[in-house]
Amino acid sequence: MRDNNESSINLEDAYALETPDDNRNLYRTWASTYDDDFALRNKYVYPKSISSICAGLVDTTSQLSILDIGCGTGIVGTCLSELLITSIIDGVDISPEMLQVAQSKMRADANPVYSQLFEADLTKSISFADAKYDVAISAGTFTHGHLGPDALINVLSVVRPGGRMVVGINKEHFGANGFNASLQQAQVSKRISAPTFSEVQIYDEGSPHYGDLALVTTFLVLSPT
Repeated sequence: MRDNNESSINLEDAYALETPDDNRNLYRTWASTYDDDFALRNKYVYPKSISSICAGLVDTTSQLSILDIGCGTGIVGTCLSELLITSIIDGVDISPEMLQVAQSKMRADANPVYSQLFEADLTKSISFADAKYDVAISAGTFTHGHLGPDALINVLSVVRPGGRMVVGINKEHFGANGFNASLQQAQVSKRISAPTFSEVQIYDEGSPHYGDLALVTTFLVLSPT
């Protein structure tokens, strides 16, 4: 990784992370500039795309409880709050600095985007959430240097039976790290319904990373444990 100053951090640094502590250290430095330095500069359209997919699968008039997995600075939650205006959105992330930025995000009605924010390492047993959510969503967390298929199966426990997961997985990361086998096993064991997949661009045209793809998988959680 490059020297630890904000102007030198880029996508390759994020993809090169290996441990939870690596993630904490990188995002501690990057949190305050992430939205402009990364998301805006790289035309990061993934959060908007996955939020639109999610909104198309649920009753937009219901007061859904939603967990934003790996919420970072709150870009996905902000997009969701614009589409599912009555939703109650919580977020979880490993970085307290990123969560501090997410805490500042506001809805159109000037209320906070997030009702609750949790700091947690999702590679470990989940103990932060007492409630079972109607929906869990994630973009940018299941990717190189971040979470793998074991963590995806782990977070099933936060969704109520019959609830839905909408999870974006970097396409290369998906193929290289056994996500398909893990999802198939979860389906065979009747923990989830048959997953469906949508391929989306992570970055818009004009970004140096345009052409990087994510697979957005959606399924119902039949048995959280």
